[in-house]
Amino acid sequence: MSDDRGSRIGEILSSGSFRLALGLALALTVAAVIWRRTGGDSSDSLAGRPVPRVEQIVPGAEASGMRADLELAPEMVERAQLQYGNVTMQPIAALLRTTATVQPDAYRETPVLPLVEGRLTSVNVRLGDTVSEGQVLATIFSAELAETQMKYLTVDANLQFHINQARRFEKLADIGAVSRQELEEVVSRLREHHAEHSSLKERMRLYGLTDQEILALQTSNQVRSDVPVHAPTGGTITTRDVNVGQNLAMRDRLFTITDLSNVWVIASIHEKDIAIARTGTPVSISTLAYPDRTWSGKISYVDPRVDPATRTLQVRVETPNHGLRLKPGMFVDAMIRSGGNEPALVVPRAAVQEIGQSDHQQQVVFVPLGNGRFSARRVILGEESGGLVRVIEGLKENERIVTEGSFFLKAEMAR
Repeated sequence: MSDDRGSRIGEILSSGSFRLALGLALALTVAAVIWRRTGGDSSDSLAGRPVPRVEQIVPGAEASGMRADLELAPEMVERAQLQYGNVTMQPIAALLRTTATVQPDAYRETPVLPLVEGRLTSVNVRLGDTVSEGQVLATIFSAELAETQMKYLTVDANLQFHINQARRFEKLADIGAVSRQELEEVVSRLREHHAEHSSLKERMRLYGLTDQEILALQTSNQVRSDVPVHAPTGGTITTRDVNVGQNLAMRDRLFTITDLSNVWVIASIHEKDIAIARTGTPVSISTLAYPDRTWSGKISYVDPRVDPATRTLQVRVETPNHGLRLKPGMFVDAMIRSGGNEPALVVPRAAVQEIGQSDHQQQVVFVPLGNGRFSARRVILGEESGGLVRVIEGLKENERIVTEGSFFLKAEMAR
């Protein structure tokens, strides 16, 4: 029974009618696949209306000859209310944007050194503190100060004795009881004591004692051994090199006080841009830390040497630092302005958008191609002036671009 069924199936498979039906089925399947791939699939339409499709820009597409367009339906273009303009050639101020670093004004840095050798017993300030002139920063225990005060007490007592002796000898000389030579010897010793007395007073002033404290020094019980370290100027403590208990020599630096009300901005200029960097050239400074603030300064120094490795030279910009917002070590942008204007290809700032990841962003300007199609043209831009941006590469004069609404196109591309 099974042999009869097998032989019957073999007859059917070998028949010409079966082979014809099988070939027809394969042909219909291939036709259906081709029809779908050429746009016949109804999934690309909604209620008979085509759905707008957005083609993502492929990085490097233009360089390799590939097209990279954004295609929108006419009603979407109308809804975006795009505005168009042309790339124009206009005179703008020659500007050079470069990165720079904030540094303290080296002429406003004041080192604080000990006036005596001794042991540090107290420190009253910390790194970053703001101090005023005359403020006590630290205290040093000094045996030298105590010895100076004891010697001063001895000289002060001897000085009063020699003053009285000189007065007595003057009277005796007037009546002839002593010779003029003896009087001159007494007066000479009095002058020596006066000089030593003044020298000791000045030394104690250097150690930090005030005139009132020196005048009040009458007995050995009033002798002190602590030397206060006063701030020689006002500013910010930018270095602190000592701690309590440290033994100090005269050459040791205790602190550095820096006046940060004015700072230096050090910028690097490429060799090809040296002509724009001249002493007195105005510079605008900005930073991402304070996007709503700009600082104005001028170039005060241009390094005469070009770094042979980087082919750059450094310029120094001096700027007031209101509010002390510019911190030493901070990175900033410096916009160096030249005196005149020069013609350049420009586009409105609103026409420029940035695409791509945060670590690899590219600036683009949208160029209309007609029928709702746009090309996102990658551009290299220069400085900005008066709402216009210089175009270095990527566009030609009189080329039509989207001037308003480019952000909408960027958003559609991202979708």
